[in-house]
Amino acid sequence: MNYEVIVVGAGPAGSTTAKFLSEKGVKVLLIDKSKFPREKPCGGGIPIRVLKIFGYLEEEDIMDSYSYGGFAYFSSSNQRVFLQKDEPIYATLIRKVFDYDLVKLAIKSGATFLDEKKVVDIKISKDKATIFLDDKTNMDSKIIVGADGVWSIIAKRMGLGQHGKKVGMCIYKEISVSNNLLDKFFTNKRIGYLHHKVQGINGFGWVIPKKEHLNIGIGEIRSLIDSSQEKIDLKEIFNKYISELKENKLIPENLDMGRLKGAVVPASPLEKTYSDRVIICGDAAGFANPSTGAGIEYAMSSGKIAAEVIAEALKVGDTSERFLAKYESIWKKDFGKDIRFFLKIQKRWGKQTNKIIKLISKDKKLSEMAFDILTGNQRVHTYKFKLIRRVIYLSIRNIFKKK
Repeated sequence: MNYEVIVVGAGPAGSTTAKFLSEKGVKVLLIDKSKFPREKPCGGGIPIRVLKIFGYLEEEDIMDSYSYGGFAYFSSSNQRVFLQKDEPIYATLIRKVFDYDLVKLAIKSGATFLDEKKVVDIKISKDKATIFLDDKTNMDSKIIVGADGVWSIIAKRMGLGQHGKKVGMCIYKEISVSNNLLDKFFTNKRIGYLHHKVQGINGFGWVIPKKEHLNIGIGEIRSLIDSSQEKIDLKEIFNKYISELKENKLIPENLDMGRLKGAVVPASPLEKTYSDRVIICGDAAGFANPSTGAGIEYAMSSGKIAAEVIAEALKVGDTSERFLAKYESIWKKDFGKDIRFFLKIQKRWGKQTNKIIKLISKDKKLSEMAFDILTGNQRVHTYKFKLIRRVIYLSIRNIFKKK
């Protein structure tokens, strides 16, 4: 069968691209190297705002549970911020289930799905794009979408690069826990925890309670580490984090941690995310929050944008690099502004940080703003000036209080 578009990688970015293209009548092949359903390292939380953008996530009952609040701890200033609302602040999911459900939605929309098919090379010619598989077979299409993860073979072969040191490393464990035990420790509101610079690392630790699972992990942003620094053992840090959580009675004492899992997440977008007959989406393009590693929202948004641009390209018969450049222009105006903001925050982190955290911890309105940005429920570029104005107002008010 001839395909107009081949999407390589069936994570949230790839499945979303395939779904929206198929709904437009485009013949799509969605292909992945793994057998589905498959495990995928992830904390498993997404902003409520995303459920409004992609309404079918709730309509199809894909989400696992919802969290109504959380604690954020900042070791550098011994401050903590707490927020709880009557409405959920983020939704949780089990990636093995979530990703497969997205694949099934793409199939339902008309896409063809092939798993256990590993792409090893790509060739672009004047009239087609060809992928080569590890079983010595090849397939042709008009356009290829690279949604094949942080070490994308599509991006690499097209000369668009890979992420090198601009990545984050994480270790995590997702454990089955009874609903009653989760209620006891995290209430039925599923209150989570975020620990900034846990055990002194350039990153954070998290505890995300779900319906009948508990996800605990630590993440380190490699791009923030001085090359002269001694490398740390993340597994050792994780074990210390678990001990600390148990000592403070934040998690059950008898959790069976078993074998840990690790992952690499991108910390910065590729300089270019398109080429002749090729578009790069999701983790492959480096679309993740540089501060938290969260990437599902950006993955799905990039997939939707890619589908819109590709459908237009096929309609007018122009699959050139010049035409597909629209894709990059659109994502940069959309979530790209958020990514740039968080990259700037990383570089400036430490300058007046403690002062700002102290303000946040003592002001409910500022806490709500900070949590909205942290959880992704407000896009930074539409919210940052409100945040800045509030910080300035509180700073001036405190100055006068001291007089």
